[in-house]
Amino acid sequence: MAADNFKPIEIDEIDREILDLLQQDGKITINKIAEKVSEKLGLDKPKSATAIRARVQKLEELLIKKYVALIDCRYLGYREMVMASLRVNSKQPIEDIKSKIEKMEKIKYGYIVTGEYPLFVMAKCMDHEDSMELIKQLRNLPGVEEVKTQIVLDRIKEDTSIIIPE
Repeated sequence: MAADNFKPIEIDEIDREILDLLQQDGKITINKIAEKVSEKLGLDKPKSATAIRARVQKLEELLIKKYVALIDCRYLGYREMVMASLRVNSKQPIEDIKSKIEKMEKIKYGYIVTGEYPLFVMAKCMDHEDSMELIKQLRNLPGVEEVKTQIVLDRIKEDTSIIIPE
C-alpha cells in the first residue's frame, strides 16, 4: 500500500480492542464489545454500551469501510482462482488500463506493483472456461502486452483481518 496521502489516525487501546473484536465478528453486539473490552483491559470501571457505541461510530467514520459476510465461494460452485500479472506498454497510460480493470466485475483484487508487470489482479472463477474467458478479456485490454497467469491449486491461508498497530 503506497504511503501517498494517508496520515495514520491516533487510536488508543480501547479502539484497538474494538477493532480486533469487530474483525473477528462484525455482528458482535455493542454490549458484548463493552463487556469484552472491559474484561480484556482490566478496567476498574467497565465501559458503558453508550461509550462503546460512540467509539464504534467514530471508528466507522474514520477507519471502518464497511461490514461484510465472508462467503466460502467453493460451496457456490467457484472452482478456480486466477492470479494474473499484466505487462503494459508505455503508449497507453496505466490509469486507462486501471479504470478498465476496476469495471471488470470478476476482478476482486487489483494492485499496481513494482517490476516488469506493474498490474496484478485476482479473480474467482466458476470453472476453467470461465478462467479462460477472463484471461482473454485481460489480454484484449488496450495497452496490455502480456498476461502471466497462475491458477490457485490449494488455499493455505486466507485472512482478511489486519494487525492493529500500537
